[in-house]
Amino acid sequence: MPENSSNCRLPDFMGIGAMRSGTSWLNKQLKRHPEVWMSSPKELHFFDRHFTECPEDYALSFSGAPRSMCAGEITPAYAILEGSKIATIRSWMPNLKLLFIMRDPVERAWSHARKDFPQFRNKPVEEAQADELREFMQLPQVAMRGHYLTCLENWLKHYDRSQLWYGFLEQAATDPVSMLRELFVFLGVNPDKGINQELASQPENTRPQSPIPEHLRTYLSEQLYPQNAGLKSLLGRPLPWG
Repeated sequence: MPENSSNCRLPDFMGIGAMRSGTSWLNKQLKRHPEVWMSSPKELHFFDRHFTECPEDYALSFSGAPRSMCAGEITPAYAILEGSKIATIRSWMPNLKLLFIMRDPVERAWSHARKDFPQFRNKPVEEAQADELREFMQLPQVAMRGHYLTCLENWLKHYDRSQLWYGFLEQAATDPVSMLRELFVFLGVNPDKGINQELASQPENTRPQSPIPEHLRTYLSEQLYPQNAGLKSLLGRPLPWG
């Protein structure tokens, strides 16, 4: 069923990543805007875990969204969807707007490890050996999430560049108001509403800090920073890392 059918309310935008890069912060800022409706829960995981060929099944999550509001969801796992799933999303929602927030990919990978390594080896990441850390970082579901250029190129095979908004967690930490105003303009909602500087400056889902081992930083830099030139060219903007 097409997205403009009166019986099928599909989202106007979709946050596609990146994991551990500020998507929870972004979700909270979007929920504060009076013209934006966000799914609950934040991460629907329809296209990576609960997929059916029926768009009406996906639309159930947006049945409560008023037509007068801009509706969306954020599921960071969508960043690494296979091309066939992205093609399906494009066929259902050709006018969809895409949101992608990212951070220094080395720091993202370490944050990912601090969150998920304990389940991988049943011990704290601080107790991991070098080979164990590399093994974790080489897992496809970990490594792919840090290759922002590949993720974006895969989506832009199906969507026009004008349908993509991107931001940096580093900018959210230093100038969240300008970043949010730019996003709200992109979404077509009033950029003068829904922004509270004090609340926008508060991070989400922070964890106790532990420094990344230098051997791992070197390894991840070698794996992830070669994409920097291509990513900068695609975005047309300097990167706040590398």
